[in-house]
Amino acid sequence: MPPPDYLIIGGGIAGAATAWFLAQRGAGSILVLDREPELGAHSTAKNAGILRTWIVDDSTRALADESLRFLSAPPEGFSEVPLLDPCGLVLEIPDAQRADFDAWAAQRPGGVVPLDEAAFRERLPHVSWRPGHWFLIADDGRLDAAAIHAAFVSGARQAGASFRTGAGVRELLVEGHAVRGVRLDDGRELTAGRTILAAGGWAGKLGRAAGSSLTLHPRRRHLLVTAIDDQIDARWPVVWSDRDKFYARPESGGMLLCACDETEVDPDECRLEPDVLGAIAARAEAHLPRFADAGAAHYWCGMRTFADDPRFTIGDDPELTGLFWVAALGGHGMTTSAAVGRLAADILTGLDAGPLANAVAPRRASTAVL
Repeated sequence: MPPPDYLIIGGGIAGAATAWFLAQRGAGSILVLDREPELGAHSTAKNAGILRTWIVDDSTRALADESLRFLSAPPEGFSEVPLLDPCGLVLEIPDAQRADFDAWAAQRPGGVVPLDEAAFRERLPHVSWRPGHWFLIADDGRLDAAAIHAAFVSGARQAGASFRTGAGVRELLVEGHAVRGVRLDDGRELTAGRTILAAGGWAGKLGRAAGSSLTLHPRRRHLLVTAIDDQIDARWPVVWSDRDKFYARPESGGMLLCACDETEVDPDECRLEPDVLGAIAARAEAHLPRFADAGAAHYWCGMRTFADDPRFTIGDDPELTGLFWVAALGGHGMTTSAAVGRLAADILTGLDAGPLANAVAPRRASTAVL
């Protein structure tokens, strides 16, 4: 078979969404590689399943708003099940974010409601009231992450893209200053017109080993689901305090809790840190005291990968011809999935992607002398 036009490393949400948009446009032949036996086994499967569209960085916020529209009303036949449960998100805004938040909220009439103590207690009877700037973002809520990922994979396949699991990439094939494909763990070489790094926490390691100057930072975060409690109302909104770095929502009959920890890790060494359980319990005791001693039904960690700044890294590598990045999604990959895939496909196929393309261009983070 001839080499694919697009070789995508990583079958998680970034790679799947990019493949879907490329395939829908008939942009050329597409092959997606994933090292695991199943697609999307890492960050895609271990995220919190929350749609939060207020994000401090304006480029990420624009991508989240675009994806909200897509996931709320996806194309016909995209998914057989709803992808978004708009149960609402109650968010505490720190003083430093307030002016930008108010400007953003003004563009969403009826969708953002300030909550006083009485309104807060009515919406969140299980959460301790702590005075602050609390707002209900009515059309945010819970995402069906598995269904979103499956829909992108299925649609890409139906449109001609190929996916190969158990295909770990050992290194990129470089000739001069050009990437021409990959060498797999079993020694086989695959060449391609464009090689796309959508490998989450592993993208930075592969790029640096090939000679790219970009540096990415995988950071570990823990989540916990408490034991089942029949007093939990599955329709309670998500609650998220940016001041105290804590969020929670109903999940599987218990409460999903997170203390927003961030520890930089080697992606091959992302393992549970038992001491973080204490931090989660402390935040739960302050915010949801009735669940502080609920016990853990499920406890796990995942990776969120960042550039040196808060923005995504989407576009051509500044030094290596043929290498394209869809990476550093900073924990917002599911929230922004549709817009990320659309933007990546726009750039790859030469469409005018507008100012967003400049905002996330890898060249901004390059340490090379250009």
